[in-house]
Amino acid sequence: MRTLLSLAALLLAAPAVPLWAQVKPAELPRLMNVRSVTSLPAAAPAETIRYGEAPSQQVELFLPKRDAQNPDTLRPVVVMIHGGCWQKRFGPELLRPAAGAFLENGYAVWSIGYRRIDEDGGGYPGTFADVGQALDLLRDHAQAHNLDLNRVILYGHSAGGHLALWAAGRHKLPAASPLRTEAPFLPRGVVSVGGFGSLKDWEKEIRLVCGDETVPLLAPGDSESRFADTSPDMLLPTGVPIVMLHGVFDPVAYPAMGLDHARAARTAGDRADIQIAPVTGHFEPIAPGTPAFAQVVAAIARLAR
Repeated sequence: MRTLLSLAALLLAAPAVPLWAQVKPAELPRLMNVRSVTSLPAAAPAETIRYGEAPSQQVELFLPKRDAQNPDTLRPVVVMIHGGCWQKRFGPELLRPAAGAFLENGYAVWSIGYRRIDEDGGGYPGTFADVGQALDLLRDHAQAHNLDLNRVILYGHSAGGHLALWAAGRHKLPAASPLRTEAPFLPRGVVSVGGFGSLKDWEKEIRLVCGDETVPLLAPGDSESRFADTSPDMLLPTGVPIVMLHGVFDPVAYPAMGLDHARAARTAGDRADIQIAPVTGHFEPIAPGTPAFAQVVAAIARLAR
């Protein structure tokens, strides 16, 4: 009894400090943002190729130094598709630091600009048609620049990840789709970083991040058939190997989105990997010098072999 009374006295005498206040929280990592990326050294394109009248309908071509010993060696190609919620506030400039890093690794870079949903002619079908046209244009410039069309990897970030996955499935578009073209270019693989594999399944989440009108402008209509030629998961299987890479702290396209699409692709019979980048948010996978970008380079190298 005396022991219980002593314990009670000690408890009453203890300072009234909540337990959570007594525990020092672990320091959260400082994640990169748009300004962090645009402050990095950026490459300048060797050539800008226009494929339409709108300012955004252009491709930036970056070329690595020629091998003096083997000047005719074919160069593997990274096709970059920028993100930014499919809106014009961001453009190809966001991926120019990545372009410089790819050049150092011996890749030529084909960086696609396209009309966004808030530009004249953008949305459906313009945004998709632009990406397809710009990708097919690669064939016309391959010989002049020693580009290896058998080793072309699509690299899309965020909304660009969605468009890269979609582009890899263009040969599966429904016959009635206005986006269907004859003999669309088929890449060797896709690396989607912080990208969306499904407009259909993640429409609510995309609206929260990018705005309520985003998905309706990309996939207009009321029925699920509106996703038949706009949502990459509806085009599976594509026969194109993919890597879904997501930062563990990504608040825009979180890892569950990548896992969901990788599972769907595997179930359909495609090769698909999911990679989770530690201590990484939404922008590290496009920032040279980060471990997440090193994962990207390794993934592209594996697909391009």
